[in-house]
Order: sequence, then structure tokens, then C-alpha cells
Amino acid sequence: MARRRPREHRPLSLSSSHWRADGAAKVRYPTEREALAAAAERGREAGMELGAYRCGFCHGWHMGRRDPRHD
Repeated sequence: MARRRPREHRPLSLSSSHWRADGAAKVRYPTEREALAAAAERGREAGMELGAYRCGFCHGWHMGRRDPRHD
């Protein structure tokens, strides 16, 4: 069995996408599918369209507002 290389750990800054607007850490989802499911549920509750993106810091998935510039 091949050995995995350890992931590079980078320090988080308060301005990184790993933090919510209120300063709390974002929820990390292990898969895009789980993040999209959570985004759909939260989006219905909030009345907005949310999406998911891969985090460059924790290598998990987070949900966030859809940016129409990237569609």
C-alpha cells in the first residue's frame, strides 16, 4: 500500500476563506456532495443560493454564497 504524503499545513489568517463573517470557523465537509447538500438546505432557510468550494487550507469543502461572476 502506498504511503500518503502529509498535507502541508498553512497558518490561517483572519481574512482567509476558512472563517465566517462573524469570526467563527466555517464547517468543514469531507466531500463536495455533503457541502452541497448542506448549502441547499441552508439556502432554502435563508432564501439565498449557496454553493460549495474546496478549501485550500484544510482541503475539505465549505459552503458559501454563489458568486455570479464565476458562473
